[in-house]
Amino acid sequence: MKRMEQVARLLTGVLALGAVCQWGVVCAAADDLLQNPGFEAVAGGQISAWSTPEYWSGTLASVEDSAVARSEKRAALLTSAPKAGKHWGRILQRVRTGSLTGRRFCYSLWARGEGEFLLGCIEYRSPEKFKPHYRYRWQPEPVVLKEDWQEVRFEFSVPDPEVRSLALVAEVRGEGGEALLDDASFVRFQEPGFSINVSPSHAMVAAGGACDFSILVEKNGKPVREGELGILTLIADKAPVSTPAEISTDGVTVHQFKASDDLATGIHRLVIAHPASGVVADCYLDVTDRETWDEFAAAAQRAKVAPVPAHLLFIGDSLTDQQRGYNYVDKLAFWLRRSQDSAGLTYSNAGVGGDYISRVWQRMNGDPASYRLNMYDDLFKPRPTHVFFFLGHNDSKVSSRSGYSVQCVDPKTFEEEYRLAVKKVQRETGAKVIVISATSSVFEICKANADKRQAAGIDNSLFGKPQELEKFNAIARRVAAELGADFVDVYEPTRTHPDKPGLFNPRDGVHLTNEGNRFIALELLKYFGGQ
Repeated sequence: MKRMEQVARLLTGVLALGAVCQWGVVCAAADDLLQNPGFEAVAGGQISAWSTPEYWSGTLASVEDSAVARSEKRAALLTSAPKAGKHWGRILQRVRTGSLTGRRFCYSLWARGEGEFLLGCIEYRSPEKFKPHYRYRWQPEPVVLKEDWQEVRFEFSVPDPEVRSLALVAEVRGEGGEALLDDASFVRFQEPGFSINVSPSHAMVAAGGACDFSILVEKNGKPVREGELGILTLIADKAPVSTPAEISTDGVTVHQFKASDDLATGIHRLVIAHPASGVVADCYLDVTDRETWDEFAAAAQRAKVAPVPAHLLFIGDSLTDQQRGYNYVDKLAFWLRRSQDSAGLTYSNAGVGGDYISRVWQRMNGDPASYRLNMYDDLFKPRPTHVFFFLGHNDSKVSSRSGYSVQCVDPKTFEEEYRLAVKKVQRETGAKVIVISATSSVFEICKANADKRQAAGIDNSLFGKPQELEKFNAIARRVAAELGADFVDVYEPTRTHPDKPGLFNPRDGVHLTNEGNRFIALELLKYFGGQ
């Protein structure tokens, strides 16, 4: 049996769909995940966020007429066209949903016109040689369009843990097919007021060892003390294991994960579902060899965090933003929380992919033009006791347009804005500031990627140039020293690491692998131990 089919069957009992009428009520009240759901935003004559790729069929046009639209001023007109012996037209929108496995969704759209109409989605997986990386899923039957508006709904779950992202599609069929569209919606199904908290949300476990996870389901802030949970264990290259569990009468249900001696090291995953509410939570397991576990345990034993309770805030670029849930931030928090002195420790990850100091400083000041401004919403809530800056990878990159001689941020600006950002944190929070150097990179990979793009005539940036990284790290060290902040050097330890390539993504030589995230977490754990 194929892995996808196994997972689907295992999750059927865990995530049984509720009655359609109940689900529909929740859909209407939930947060919409679509961009431009009412087709009101138009740029350059094109409807924003929705598209009809050239390799598909049909046309999409904006209709600006409040008498035609179902609500507000505009609607969309999707028209079929002949292709491959059929008449059809199709639109799509890529959506950001966060974690997908086990989650339930409702996609709806109001339509009227002529022809048949149906909704669907495209599930995308990681590319694999000789295998398609996507799959279409459609409503069982199309809807016959009428003169009056009717709501078309597609309700589905995503049981396959290999699905990484979704696109939503809508299609009109038939010669002369035309569909006026308005008021689309795409929401996660979840009963209001429910939540699941799993502690730890990330754990490192030695092969042959075990870890207990405490699961708390709450409704309106109060523990749920009866019912059932579904726990799906997803182990790489093995069939998933589904485990039903009765919710404990005291509200806290304990699930133990046991790592067999022969279990592959690396990241594995638990999906915890509460079928009655549709709430799903994920947690991640990093299975290590015994030597790695012992090294972390020894460093954690020496680590001291003060004051207690502590709140750690991490400001960084993609090395902080990527692999959320199991990156260096999560690993560090797991080990610090094992220390009795760090009971009650919390943390916030404010990493933003692509960041450099100018973006950080702009966003810290609430500039409406800031890239991903919302990532710093309530940045200092709760009030942090420790703030980490982990930057320099993007600041120090050099552009092909300048012959690889001009940095993304000039050194003078880097120093000025780094100084301003650190001072702002110190002034407004009183927190201890820790400046982390940029890591080294596998420059051979960075250079090969840049050369390839250059040969193709594509403007590009060169990351990881040693002399640039060292220049910017020296500035960061100086800023930290002059402002009374601590400085943690991870550049030299990564530059001289005996298995340096194993720390970095083999495709780009810059981003961290799981081994790389372990390494940074261990260096920061040693920092808390005074090493």
